[in-house]
Amino acid sequence: MCRASNDGGRRCNGHTPYGIERRNLQAQKQYHVHKLETGELTPAQRKRSQQKLAAATAQLDALLAEKKELGTVKSYVMKMTPNTERVLKQLEDDGFKPYIVGGSVRDVLMGLDNKDVDIEVYGGQADSIAASLRKIGQVDEVGKSFGVLKIRIGSEDFDVSLPRIDSKVGDGHRGFDIEVNPDLSLYEATSRRDYTINALMYSHKLGFIIDQHGGLKDLEDRKLRHVSDAFDEDPLRVLRGVQMASRFGMDLHPDTVEKAKTLQSEYSHLAIERVQIEFEKLYEKGKSPDKALQLLKDTGWEKNFAGLSEVNDAQLQATVRNTQKLIDDGTIPKDKRAMFLSAVIAHRMNPTDRYKFLSDTTVGSDTKNAADKLSSMEAPSVTSEVSLRQWSYDMPRNISIRDWAILETAKGDPAKAKTILDEAKRLGVADKPEADYVNGDDLLALNPNKKPGRWVKEALSQAREAQYSNVFRTKETALAWAKKNLVAE
Repeated sequence: MCRASNDGGRRCNGHTPYGIERRNLQAQKQYHVHKLETGELTPAQRKRSQQKLAAATAQLDALLAEKKELGTVKSYVMKMTPNTERVLKQLEDDGFKPYIVGGSVRDVLMGLDNKDVDIEVYGGQADSIAASLRKIGQVDEVGKSFGVLKIRIGSEDFDVSLPRIDSKVGDGHRGFDIEVNPDLSLYEATSRRDYTINALMYSHKLGFIIDQHGGLKDLEDRKLRHVSDAFDEDPLRVLRGVQMASRFGMDLHPDTVEKAKTLQSEYSHLAIERVQIEFEKLYEKGKSPDKALQLLKDTGWEKNFAGLSEVNDAQLQATVRNTQKLIDDGTIPKDKRAMFLSAVIAHRMNPTDRYKFLSDTTVGSDTKNAADKLSSMEAPSVTSEVSLRQWSYDMPRNISIRDWAILETAKGDPAKAKTILDEAKRLGVADKPEADYVNGDDLLALNPNKKPGRWVKEALSQAREAQYSNVFRTKETALAWAKKNLVAE
């Protein structure tokens, strides 16, 4: 019988839809054979039994032929939401052959959560598939000319595509000619995918993982291997492999490393936004960023990023491993993963290379600017109460003394970081500046005859300097000091 599994479904032998149907048809066939051989039947009964035997035999032969046509398969019953089953069943009932494809299948086999379900449908044109889907949900046909439909059922969205062939006709990710062909074989259709583990398919009707390119073995061996020479048509696939290696703890297959080397010069044709997205996945989802850095070195792709080849050594890889440990134990918050990892990679670069590297590999100016500031930040030479309070105030937005201390710890100087952080905690400025005891409203109230202007900013600076120097430490004494020192005559 099927046994429970924590990897998103159940591994089965005979308890897949295919196995159940095959056994039922075999039982029907065996029953009527036995009945015809041993039973005392009237002519009418014999005719009916012969007809049922023929029907069961034909259905069994068709079922076995359908399995054979799929090639290498793995019996599997995938868990899915009721709405996913509705989409698949509707398409099956209308005579189409839908398969769950891509990362959805890969992640289930790896025991990972994946809320996105991609479905590829064979045996029909976009219009007829859209008509089928409209029976159960709202269909968006904006991408129909590219063989892509979207359907929404309740709160769930599904991408439904037709098999297609992508032909390179120009530079960049828009330089493709797309030919939608619902009659492509599974092998032809999956040959356009990047890595074999992303070319796996799932048949809901039969309960099979379909493996046209050896993806199951590569998944077992923890290898990322390109599917075909179509890999060359989009060099971004190299960076996709780099971030997937980090996320899934895999290695690039030696053949794929060699192919990546030949694509290194094609980097210039990539839109920078696409590059940033792959690095964002590395920063946000990676588990082994040092592996990603090693693969960039092995493939020669480190040369495409300003300053990286000069710092991508054993020291840097040890530092990013330390950073990942701080991410894993919760020291680095989830919303600051990208800032810390990009900062720690860039911290030994010269200012020009550092800014260019961060511009090319981070999403959003806030992350880029914060990482740039953090990676170049130095503690005050004298860490007195005054200097630590002022340093906390001078910190760029979204950065704190605690962040600096975390980065120093990752870089290998935890003792220095702890000493300064402990003092900052004692002063209450580890995470944000000390609140001003004298504010703008106080100054205007003390100087009713003066209009707001630059003088307010200068006066607040004087008050802050006095506060940080312990001239006053309460609101009452602060106002008394301000009345004496900041009131215009």
